[in-house]
Amino acid sequence: MSGLSTHVLDTTTGMPGVAIKVTHSINGIVQASATTNSDGRVTDLLEGKSLAAGSHTLTFEVAPYFAKENRETFYANINIDFIVTDTTRHYHVPLLLSPFSFSTYRGS
Repeated sequence: MSGLSTHVLDTTTGMPGVAIKVTHSINGIVQASATTNSDGRVTDLLEGKSLAAGSHTLTFEVAPYFAKENRETFYANINIDFIVTDTTRHYHVPLLLSPFSFSTYRGS
């Protein structure tokens, strides 16, 4: 089943990135936004819609997350750009986050 999900892990604390706004765009057009839950997850960014082929972007608004914990950060937003060609697959795009670095990978 196709789908799009994400989760955020704050690698400096080892805790989920809670209440981070995530915006999903396809070919530069905003499709949806959601906020990570208490486990740092958004399980359905498609909001029940079909996954479309094209250039996708997930934008994570991380500055407010760090600000509420009174932590300095280098990033206001983090964009993860990826390409979807197989619309039958599920795409899970995690974000490993710290105030001065981040990484991502194609999850399952």
